[in-house]
Amino acid sequence: MTATPWLSLLLGGVLSCQIPAAHAQLSGALVDQLESALNNGDVSALADLVASSDEIGGSELETRYSQLRRQFPDSQWTLAAGQDLADGRNTLNVSVVGNGSQDGRDFRLQASQTLAVRSNGLTLGSQEVLAEESIVRSGERDLAVSVMAPDTVLTGQRYDLDVLMDDPLKDATLAGGLTELTEADLLQEESPEIELGALNAGGIFKTIQAPYQPGRQAWAALLLHPEGTVSISRTVRVVNRL
Repeated sequence: MTATPWLSLLLGGVLSCQIPAAHAQLSGALVDQLESALNNGDVSALADLVASSDEIGGSELETRYSQLRRQFPDSQWTLAAGQDLADGRNTLNVSVVGNGSQDGRDFRLQASQTLAVRSNGLTLGSQEVLAEESIVRSGERDLAVSVMAPDTVLTGQRYDLDVLMDDPLKDATLAGGLTELTEADLLQEESPEIELGALNAGGIFKTIQAPYQPGRQAWAALLLHPEGTVSISRTVRVVNRL
């Protein structure tokens, strides 16, 4: 099991209904209702709170949410409203932690996402992913890692994406790799194939050129250590201007 952008697949794929900016209002009550629906496994309530769920079909929303709950049955969600943006949109900070197992191995999920959203106070409408990161760990202990990359870059800009082990390797051998996720990869919700190699420097260091069209770049990284495995996904937003 490797990390994929879990939150985009669940929330980012369904919040597309446009609500006029003048009526943007992300209420505390709505945030609490969303958090409760996610934590209680209430797909019906979640669909009622997402304005565009009818557009994509309730079955797709239910499938995405059920898949996450199936892989991480005890997942716990935390939602909090953030600062409003200059264009009138609200921000919503989403985090989820959970535990799961597959083929006799235990996995631990930790993911976070910041969304720019519009709302009429009763339902969520349009959204844009401002930042997202997912980490899945397995093995004897939760290995500490740092992922260093900008949340937002300009079109065509060169930027660094580094994934580092926080603790010294000492005599341990570290292997890993990094690959870009296509939109098709994201929609298929499948674990990507990552070419692995020795990481003698203690991590992954890569300089990347952003595409010349606005959108997003999604990356998946995998680190293999004698005491555990760390799978990471990171999304970088690409814009015409900051």
